[in-house]
Order: sequence, then structure tokens, then C-alpha cells
Amino acid sequence: MLKSSISPYKKIIFFYIVLGFSLQLLSAYGIHTFQRLLDAIPFSSGINELTGLLIGYGLALAGCAILNYVMVSPETSLPKSITERLKLLALGKISRMDYQAYSHIGTGEWIQVIENGARAGSGIVYNFYLRIFAELLPTLLFSLVFIGFYSSTIMWVIAGGYIVVFLMTRLLLRFLYSIKESLLAHQEKLSRYSVRGFMELVVFRLNRRYSKEIDKLTGTANQIVHQNVQIRLIHESFFALFELLIIGVKIVVLAVGITDIVAGRSTLGVTLALLLLIDKVYSPIAIFNVIYIDYKLDALTYRRFEKGLNAPSDRNLEQGMQVNQLQGKIVFEDVSFGYEKDQPLLKQVSFSLPASSSTAIVGLSGSGKSTIVKLLLGLLKKDSGRLTIDGTEIDELQLDSLYQHLSYISQDAPIFDDTLRGNLIFDEVKDDSELYDILRLALLESKVRSLPEGLDTQVGERGLKLSGGEKQRLAFARMLAQSRDLIVLDEPVSALDNISERQLMETVLETFRDRTLIIVAHRLHAIRQVDLILLMRGGQLIDQGSFEELLERSEYFRELWSKDGVEHEAV
Repeated sequence: MLKSSISPYKKIIFFYIVLGFSLQLLSAYGIHTFQRLLDAIPFSSGINELTGLLIGYGLALAGCAILNYVMVSPETSLPKSITERLKLLALGKISRMDYQAYSHIGTGEWIQVIENGARAGSGIVYNFYLRIFAELLPTLLFSLVFIGFYSSTIMWVIAGGYIVVFLMTRLLLRFLYSIKESLLAHQEKLSRYSVRGFMELVVFRLNRRYSKEIDKLTGTANQIVHQNVQIRLIHESFFALFELLIIGVKIVVLAVGITDIVAGRSTLGVTLALLLLIDKVYSPIAIFNVIYIDYKLDALTYRRFEKGLNAPSDRNLEQGMQVNQLQGKIVFEDVSFGYEKDQPLLKQVSFSLPASSSTAIVGLSGSGKSTIVKLLLGLLKKDSGRLTIDGTEIDELQLDSLYQHLSYISQDAPIFDDTLRGNLIFDEVKDDSELYDILRLALLESKVRSLPEGLDTQVGERGLKLSGGEKQRLAFARMLAQSRDLIVLDEPVSALDNISERQLMETVLETFRDRTLIIVAHRLHAIRQVDLILLMRGGQLIDQGSFEELLERSEYFRELWSKDGVEHEAV
């Protein structure tokens, strides 16, 4: 995925590396020019003889200033671009992820993994590899070349210092690995539990859970702070030791330089140039060891990111037979399914739904109603049996093309953090008059017209500004606006009053009477007019027929109807 994240920026990366080499060449040449200027002063008769060196030195400094400014753009854009692209690639991966794999990942934990992983991926590419090729390598190369020009002995002393620094780095990494692994786990735990506290305010407040949740997370937060402090202290210990090493090398170079100056073998300018170049040649090593440690820690973080993204993709989301037209004939033949092989949720279910028919699936909670729907939608994959749509096995269909022809409303009627218009039609274009006609059918027109911003009203995260009934009616309006060939409703009216429920169900049955309509229902009075009712219990289809037929012959159905009647009287 890292290769994909940098592929759009290859030209910028090449330009950035060329700028880096040019900058470090000019910088090293500037020190060399300064040394020549300094050593020429005792032998010159005036400023005129030094004009050429002064101009050369000034041009080198000006060139460095210009190149530093030009590099600001790629230095700013590249890390940000790579981070955001990795997030987009992660979203693309999630869009193709197998539904079962997706359902096992906690939202808060996954958000933290993506945030950490995207930053780590950007750190690997920019803070490690690009800094090496655009900054450290050219600095080291040109500084060593000019040091070798002055003294090959000092060049070898510096090379020996590299070995010491490398050994220091290996020692530090042993401590940092275990700390970083634990830190990431604590960060993800904190995110998972804090996100649920943010998203479920009403549940947590009314159940007086916030104080306990905060107490639970306080220890984790303290551990995160402690581990961050440990990592910082280990980093800083490296810098302290490294600084002592450079001081030692400088003292040696200065002592040798003074001896050579006294003996007439060197000049003050050469000694000063060597001291300046030592700073330049050791700075990349110091920086490299820090970014190498960060690289190893980022690699650890990024592996967690990739591990999450390596969850299996839906095998036929984008592959298989294109669905260009949908009649809506659905057949289940001995279909079984279970998350665990020895614990089936659905057991050899068989039924046939004609095209352009209306069907309700009823039963107690946990009877397998929603499982049938998710199998029909291709979200879950059956363990055995056949499931065909218009005569074609669902595993042979390209699901993405199937989804162009169906609308689905789940139990929680998901609403997005967007405007009412955006929730209705996403990014499609429709006249306001057409949208208000749809809202009228969904019993929302008067509510929307009363809002100051009308269709452009923001509904908040997960439709927080709407009541439960309004969210379900808005989801119904979206389905009506889509007007597709297969309509699947999974307990879509749980938050509606009886009158609104009856009116909406009548609208749906009338509007889609020539389409295939499937309704998972808890309230039986809402589905009296459907063509067929499937009666589920314990993961098995125990009967099927019209409302009157089941009421006459099925004691279980009568029990459900009796409970439904009691609820109506209570209401």
C-alpha cells in the first residue's frame, strides 16, 4: 500500500531529492570557499584581491537560502499528502472488505489504527527514506569529500565514530520496541472506549456510566503518558551521548589542528573548516539514528495498520456476472449459515419468491430473519445450499452491479452527518419540488418546510438532530427517491407510531406493487396485505403462507399476533 500512496507524487519526490543534493553541495562548497577566503586574508593587499572569493561565498549562501525556501513546498505537501492518501486507500479497502471481517472491528479501535497507521506510513516514506536521500545522504557525501580533501586521517576517525553510533542505536531499539508495542495497544484501547462514550451519550448518561468509564480509562491514559515519557527519555539519552562523542572528536581535531598550525603544516582556515564540516558530517548520523529508531517504531505501527487492512475482501463485490436488469425472483434452496460451523443460525431454509411479489419475514428475535436478509444482500456468505436471484447463483453475481437495483433499510435506519438533501439523494441532482413530493409520501414534508434551511439543514452525526421516527421516515424517503427494483426493509418502522407506520407501509405497498418487496417485520399488523409471509423460529422456516392462512393453521403465528395485539392495546 505504501507504493500506491507515493505513486501520484513521483515527480515531486524526484524534484525534492534533486533540490536536496543541490542544497548540500552548495552548503559544503560555501564552507570550502569560506576557508579559502579566511586563509587568503593574511596574503592580500586589500579587499579588491578578495572580491572573487567574497562573491563566490555570497552566491553560495544566497543559493542555500533560495533552495531552502523552494523546498518548503514539497516538505509540507509530501507528508500531508501521503498521510491523507493512506487514509483514502484504507477507506477504499474497507469499502471492499468482507462484511463478517468488518463486523469484528470496533469503530473506535479501527479509527485509531487508521490514524496511527497513516501517520506511520507517511513517517516511513517521508521522515525516513526521503530524508535519507534528499538530506542525509548528500550532506554526508559532500561533507566527507571535502573533509577527505583536507585530511584523510580525520575522515577515518569519523568513520570509526559511525560504528559507535550504530552500536548505541541497536541498544536503544531493544528498549523502545517493547514500550512502543504496549503504547499502541493502550492508545487503541483508549480510543475504543472513549469513542463509545462520545457516540452513546444518552445511554451512558441515563445509566450513569460516565464516571465509571472515566475511572476505567484513567489508568490507561496514565500508562500512555508514562510510556511516552519513557520513549522521549530514551531518545534524549541518545542525543546526550552523541553530543559527548562529537565534543570528543572536535577536541581531537582542534588539538591536531593547533599542532599542525604551529608546525606550519596547516592553516587556521583549514582547522575551522574541518570543525564546521564535522558538525555537518555528524549531524546526518545523529538525525539518521533518530529517524531510524522512529522508522522501526513506525514500521511496528504500520504493520498493525496493514494487518487490519489485510482482512479478506468480499470475493464477488467487484467480480462476477453483471446485473444489468433485475426481475426480482428469489429462491433459497436448503440454505444454511453460521458464524461458527458447529453453531448454525440458519438451518436448511428453502422458499421461492416470485418477481414483483411482496413478502414478509416474521418471528421472534434471534429466529434468523435478519440473517436471511444479509445473505440475500450478499453481505454474509452461506455455508451450504443455493441462493439464486433471477435464476443465477448469488455467488456468481457481481454484487456492486446488483446494488444498483436494490434499496435497503436496516433496523437502525442509518443517517449520515450531512444535510437532509444529501441524505436523500447523496450527490445526485433533483428538483426541490420532486424532493418535497417524496418527503410528503414519507410524512416529512411539513417538518422539513418548517426548518429555516429546509432541505439544506444539517442533521448531525448519525442524524442526532432528528428523532428516531424522523430518521426512519428520512430513510424511507431515500428509498422512495431511489425507486429501485428490489426493496428490502429490515424492521423499518420500530420507532414510528401506529398511524405513521400504517400510512408508510400502505405507501410502500402501493408504490412498489410491481417490484419485489421483502419486509422483516416485528409488528404483524403492518404486513397483513403482503402476498406471502415466511414464519421463522430457531433458524428454521417452519411455515409460509398468506396472513389469513397462517392465522388459521399456525399456533405460533397466533401467539405472535396475540402479542402484537397486546402491544397495540398498550399503545
